[in-house]
Amino acid sequence: MDTLIGYLARAIYVFTSGWLDVIWIPVAALAVNAGQRLKAVAFVILCMLVMRLQIEIVESTGFRKGFTGLWDMSLYHRGLLTYGIFITIYLLLSYFSPYTKGVIYLAASISIFFMAFLVSSIVMII
Repeated sequence: MDTLIGYLARAIYVFTSGWLDVIWIPVAALAVNAGQRLKAVAFVILCMLVMRLQIEIVESTGFRKGFTGLWDMSLYHRGLLTYGIFITIYLLLSYFSPYTKGVIYLAASISIFFMAFLVSSIVMII
């Protein structure tokens, strides 16, 4: 029984320390309207991938806590926080605009993505 609990605790730790943002995928699929689901899930997956790329780029320079070291938080947690805020804003805007045309929705998605990328880059550098 102890090995099962230990294995389960380890699995939970690995999930929360490296893949916590995967929870946003089903949330995005369920929170938006039917015509927006594919774009919302793609937005979340793109944010997940770009966050990991940003973390790798900053860590490849040898600075595991940002260039200035002002914050004691890890880059992963900074990225989770920043992208989590932008994904929440995106999903709320998607939920409250169900009749948006596809082209307009895609343009808004790209705009919010670039805002999230820029802000998270600044947050990770600090």
